Amino acid sequence: MNGQLIKNVRAIVTVVLCVLAVIGIALFVTVNLSTLFIHLPSRGQLNLSPVAIRADYRRLLLYLQQPWPAHLCLHNIPLSPQAASHFRDVRHLMLASELIGLGSLVSAVWLLRKQKRQGQLWRVLLPLKWLVYLFVMVVWIPIINFSTNFICFHQLVFNNYNWVFVPDRDPIIILMPEQFFWQLFIAFVVIILVLLGLLWIWMTFQLGFLKLRTDKANDSRYQCYDDNGQDND
Repeated sequence: MNGQLIKNVRAIVTVVLCVLAVIGIALFVTVNLSTLFIHLPSRGQLNLSPVAIRADYRRLLLYLQQPWPAHLCLHNIPLSPQAASHFRDVRHLMLASELIGLGSLVSAVWLLRKQKRQGQLWRVLLPLKWLVYLFVMVVWIPIINFSTNFICFHQLVFNNYNWVFVPDRDPIIILMPEQFFWQLFIAFVVIILVLLGLLWIWMTFQLGFLKLRTDKANDSRYQCYDDNGQDND
């Protein structure tokens, strides 16, 4: 009984690590795809060329995702101390998510290989299926009223109001209107679903492949028995 419980707990832990790894990968990909969604303002809003704007945005992404450089320095777009403080808070969250995602990915791969080697991969499939169903049902909640939920998210995650940008003081917010964040959230959800789907396909393929190998082994054993029987005759 204890052995079965340990195997079930291990399967659940494997699923949790897989989900954390998927979220980490999806967040990394989404953030780096965000350059495709930024709003390029007109010359009247921000007297900069699209090349200069994109260059500064890439500097921002580099700052958010790497431990270096230590300070955010944009060459063209001005930043207030409040905005710089907010991006520093976002950076801490991003680095923590990357660290958790990488650690979860390594651990999940190791556990999946161990489950496959021990013939216990089927135990992971059921909790993964229910978790995917739960994710699909819950993910629509923030989409229904994105604006309100987006504000609530910032109020919960950040302990200050530095995330309230004023365009005259911090024109970088012009690049990131509400529609920008909504599109990023949709992309984030889609990437998660695609990765979970690929994981599901891989697991079902592995289980079917193992079953096929087992069936072939059984057929060969029975054939050897029949051949021996014929030889004995």
